[in-house]
Amino acid sequence: MEIRKKLMQSTFLFCVFCAMSLARSSSYGKNTTDFAEHIHHQRASSTGMVPTSSKCAGLNNESGHCEHLKRCLSHEYGSNFTLAINHSCVIDQTYTGICCSRHGNETRTNSMVDEDFVDTLPQIAASDDKKQNEVRIVWSGEHRTTTSRPKNPALRGCGTTLKSQSKLVGGRPAYPTKWPWMVALLTTDNAYYCGGVLVTDRHVLTAAHCVYRFGPQDIKVRLGEYDFATSEETRAVDFTISEIRIHRDFVLDTFANDIAIVKLYLPTVFDSYIWPVCLPPIGQTFEYKDAVITGWGARYYGGSHSPVLMEVEVPVWPQSKCTSSIARRIANTTICAGAYNGGGDACQGDSGGPLLHQLANGRWVNIGIVSWGIRCGEPGRPGIYTRVNSYLDWIFENAVF
Repeated sequence: MEIRKKLMQSTFLFCVFCAMSLARSSSYGKNTTDFAEHIHHQRASSTGMVPTSSKCAGLNNESGHCEHLKRCLSHEYGSNFTLAINHSCVIDQTYTGICCSRHGNETRTNSMVDEDFVDTLPQIAASDDKKQNEVRIVWSGEHRTTTSRPKNPALRGCGTTLKSQSKLVGGRPAYPTKWPWMVALLTTDNAYYCGGVLVTDRHVLTAAHCVYRFGPQDIKVRLGEYDFATSEETRAVDFTISEIRIHRDFVLDTFANDIAIVKLYLPTVFDSYIWPVCLPPIGQTFEYKDAVITGWGARYYGGSHSPVLMEVEVPVWPQSKCTSSIARRIANTTICAGAYNGGGDACQGDSGGPLLHQLANGRWVNIGIVSWGIRCGEPGRPGIYTRVNSYLDWIFENAVF
């Protein structure tokens, strides 16, 4: 079996609410509650959400209310974010909240986390959220003073784009501002080799196999890129990297747990060309749903990378059909997608990039990370993607460093 590694073979091997990972990180400890699982059980109302100040069980099973992080001043959490996040809940299907005991909210003493920290967390979209104006986007304007900010960014939210979506038939070039969360991973000599997506103003979600061989000094991140062949393109901005975090259970031989987070040395500023994607809702498989692959990968197996950002629409396969087509066990922490009759697929160079799905409310969520496949666009052979909502506990823990 010839497996596509999504990488230039002549160089090296090689890119946002929540479901429980079958191969989750053990960093919380054996006796702590999984973040995603806890959120799942907190969604108790008929609409599937925990409203602001709804009742919940906090530390030591003490009765409390679901509050925004910045309002949760319970002394029992102190500055222990890992402890606090294990008592998380969802507010209005948009915000990450913490279950705070009643007595802990009576006085404003020491804040558990400051507001700037809270605002840099990834955002999770809710499948039936109709209130797009409830998502906050945080700006960091220290370093890109030449970039103008859109009017009232708080009304836009994650996973939104200024370009309307039309039906995709086959692969085609995207519009420059259509996928503003797209990230290009480059070598230090500016050679593109993998993709990724922006989930905060400082964190990029990508595939572990894209970065496992590198240190922060070996690669860089480019945001706002569209056409690599156009040197006059001024919207693209390069960032050095301060840290790379790879899932501790990543296995190169099988591409299990193929997920990583790259931290920019400096935060970016959001604009029409640079914007974060949403993380996917909890507990959805997305089987039979339409999805979109975007990237600068090859248009056919063995071909060269596309200089222009490409897009193609593909269906998400049911897990049973995926397993039978690949003739090997496919873990539930992966998701399969591709044109049933061939043609529509990710290819070499698309690794780390997103498998996107548009919710009914218009928000785009990153449901998969391009991982591996058998050649490209083969009939009856889907591409294999890391299932993002199997790793939201890991993402949240590792997108706060």
